[in-house]
Formats: sequence, C-alpha cells, structure tokens
Amino acid sequence: MALHNDAIEQAANLLERAWLSGERLAALPDTCRPKDRAQAYRIQQALAERLGPSGGWKVGAPAPHAAPHYAPLPASALHRQASRCRLSDFSRVVLEAELAFTLADDLPPKDAPYTSREVVAAVASLHAVIEIVDSRYRDWPDGVDAFSQLADLQNFGCLVVGEGTTRWREMALDEVAVTLTLDGESRITAVGGNPAGDPLALLVWLANNLPIRGQWLRAGEVITCGSCTGKLPVSHPLQATAQFDGIGGVSVTVL
Repeated sequence: MALHNDAIEQAANLLERAWLSGERLAALPDTCRPKDRAQAYRIQQALAERLGPSGGWKVGAPAPHAAPHYAPLPASALHRQASRCRLSDFSRVVLEAELAFTLADDLPPKDAPYTSREVVAAVASLHAVIEIVDSRYRDWPDGVDAFSQLADLQNFGCLVVGEGTTRWREMALDEVAVTLTLDGESRITAVGGNPAGDPLALLVWLANNLPIRGQWLRAGEVITCGSCTGKLPVSHPLQATAQFDGIGGVSVTVL
C-alpha cells in the first residue's frame, strides 16, 4: 500500500528529530514505515532536505550483480583529512574504509543513459575515505528492516575524506589493496574488498538512476562506493587510519 505524503512527512520528521537530538527510535510507526524501496527513497529524500545542503552520496551493493542502493550525504556530516569525531555523537561507531569519487562536472538528466566514458570524464579525483556507520534506530542492525535503514540514509553517520589522486583511470579499482589500522596496529588488510566489485560501475549506475527520482550528481559532490574492509565496530577513543595503495590515506580520531 502506498504511503501518502503526510506519512512520508511523519517518517522524515521522526528521523530528523533522532538525527538532531541523539535519541534513538524503537522503529518507525507502522503508519509511516516504508514497505518498499520507492517509499524508502521518498522518506530519505524528505529527510535529506531537512538536514541541509547535500555534500554527496553513498552507493553500494552486496554483490557485483545485486541491485545497488544509495543515499544522500548531508554536507554537515562530511569532514576532511585528520578529522576528530566524538563517540558521544553516535549511537554506535562502525568504521568502513572506502573509495570515493569527487566530481568536476554535473551529470544532469538526459535522454540517453550515461556511458562509463562520460562518467569518467566528469570525475575530478579518487579519494581514500572512512565512513562512520551509525543508525537512528535503537535495535540496529539486527532489529531493523532493510527499507527502514534505507530511509535513514542507509545507516550513514559521517564521512571523512582523505588523500586522493587524479591518476586513477588506469588502475584496476576492484583490485586495490587497503590496510585499516587502529592506533597504529593493523586490523584489516584486503585486496579488492568491495563486495560490489568495481566502484566505478556503481558510480555509473548512480548517475543513471538518480534522475528517476528527480535528482542528479553535481560538481563538487563526493560519492563513496561501499566498504573495502567490511564493518569494524569500535567502542573506545582511538585513531583509525586507512591506507589505499596508489591512492593515499585517511585518518580520523575518535574521542
């Protein structure tokens, strides 16, 4: 059953309150809980508009041929290299080392789908990033359905953008090696750890699917393309660093 506009607004209001207050929801009420992807995307778009200007997007998929999902990223939750974040600002702190593109040009809606070459031409650089994954739901991750997580910006907490390169086009992005360290101790090493495979394919998919809902990629935005290290929960102050071969590093201090 379709959610009416007032139900979309109710869900977005509840999630916004949780974002701003730090209080966690047991669940969205059944009257406004999304029952499919389309409803979840409507709620996340309404939520993102309440949280201020967008700074980019996250996109990912659980396997190379699985359906991707995406969420907008509030500009206020994007930080630059050597950022500091407080444990108390999050319900949980779960770290993911990822690769993210920054755009030099807009990719507005057009009649024909964007080709990979057209999308590549719009990219300014590729960066090492660390995403802090979090949730506005008290029982996340096990007690929250997938559509409610999607509505909540797909469990986004914040994104720290680190070093990057403009010389990435000849790299095999599905084979990049990464090391994630905590307080100087290596905790995860991986090669080609993104479950979706090539992150560029996710960027092309996003460029062609955002216009379906009246959105599109814009110059200056950061698009992060899924974890290359899996999820690493942390519960105490530390410094996390991710180093991607040939791309650069990124660090965040959790206080």
